[in-house]
Amino acid sequence: MLVQMPLLVLGGWLVAGHFGAGQPPALLERFNRFGLTGFIVATLIAGYWMIPSAIDRAVVMPGTDFAKIITLWLCGAALRHSMQRAPMLVQVFFLGYALPMMVWLGLYYATTDLRLCNAYSLESQLAAGRALVVLASAAGALWLYHCAAGNFISTVWRPVK
Repeated sequence: MLVQMPLLVLGGWLVAGHFGAGQPPALLERFNRFGLTGFIVATLIAGYWMIPSAIDRAVVMPGTDFAKIITLWLCGAALRHSMQRAPMLVQVFFLGYALPMMVWLGLYYATTDLRLCNAYSLESQLAAGRALVVLASAAGALWLYHCAAGNFISTVWRPVK
């Protein structure tokens, strides 16, 4: 949970960047205008895999584990495609929803004395909760840095044509 899930999303993000270097297909562009569809898909996938019973099923059922791998990879690809197309306001809306949700869930995992996932020990759950808070905070900070650096570079340094 601490390593595999974020790496699957990152893998989808990186592969989408590799294959999306050219012009994306027109069908994808039509269905993901302003990044809305991709953000909704990514939010639904991430929200589902934050449910403790879904994590338990993925540990004991190989088919569910395979579905987890595919959907989290698609989550990363959808995020990459949407971040490239979404205006700042759309990014703020979806990240302003998803990142606080991750922080809240991480705090809940880290502070509860109930074992929520049957497949993991209470200590693993507490560590996962703390890591989820750190991951959400790091993602928000990275996004803010990217926005600030992008705006700074585009306003200060303009290449001569």
